Amino acid sequence: MKQIKWFAVFALALGVFLTACNKEDLTLGFEDSEQMVASTDQTTSEDLYADVEDQVDLAIETRGAGQDCPEVTVEPADGSYPRTITIDFGDGCEGPNGRIRKGQIVVTVSDTMSNEGATRTTTFVDFFIDDAQIEGTKTLTNIGPDADGNVTFQRTVDGQITFPNGDVATWQADHFITQIEGADTPTCFDNVFAITGGSSGVNRHGKAYSTEILEPVIRKKTCPWRVAGVLSLTVEDKTVTIDYGDGSCDRKAILTAPDGTQHVILIKKWWK
Repeated sequence: MKQIKWFAVFALALGVFLTACNKEDLTLGFEDSEQMVASTDQTTSEDLYADVEDQVDLAIETRGAGQDCPEVTVEPADGSYPRTITIDFGDGCEGPNGRIRKGQIVVTVSDTMSNEGATRTTTFVDFFIDDAQIEGTKTLTNIGPDADGNVTFQRTVDGQITFPNGDVATWQADHFITQIEGADTPTCFDNVFAITGGSSGVNRHGKAYSTEILEPVIRKKTCPWRVAGVLSLTVEDKTVTIDYGDGSCDRKAILTAPDGTQHVILIKKWWK
């Protein structure tokens, strides 16, 4: 009888232990899953290429006045179009949001961007943000007003990010960006945009993924992160959603897995 009791206790303890291990394995498993890796790469790509856009807007707005780094050069200097703007961070300097940027961003602008048909093409020369190398081409085109009269741009990105450990993530985006606030003021810093469309890429593990914006993603120039909007991401025939929040300016996004569990993605420098 005593042996039976001891066996029952042992079996119960073993069952609890295995259950705990399984739960831990499931949690760790999802954090390392292709869905989580692709979602992190997607939000990181959005964040870093948005940072580039912010640096371009700032350079155009200020032409580098009042700061030693970056050095901003505009050619031709007479203000005519087309023009080329070179934003040179040199060997590296700390700028907005505490990020270290180095190398060059080169921008070619065909016309004043408020004019329909104007394009702004961005490329890179040995450019890094926090030791992650940013490559590729980003093109912004004014495609005219929408049905409500709001200025709308098409943004295409064919990009690649190489992290310090050699991992590579690619990102291709085709977005439509509608300016919903700030169009009637001379500064860009009160602008608010609604973003629709989708993207695709290959994550650091070599797995292809695609995204579709389900609810317009909202970007405020006064906030370095997306503040609202929902997109779906599909990788290996599994789909998750990424929710950027309710309008608050924070670095969090909520990933909802296929089983309904939720996980926080912190949009930050996670690499070393």
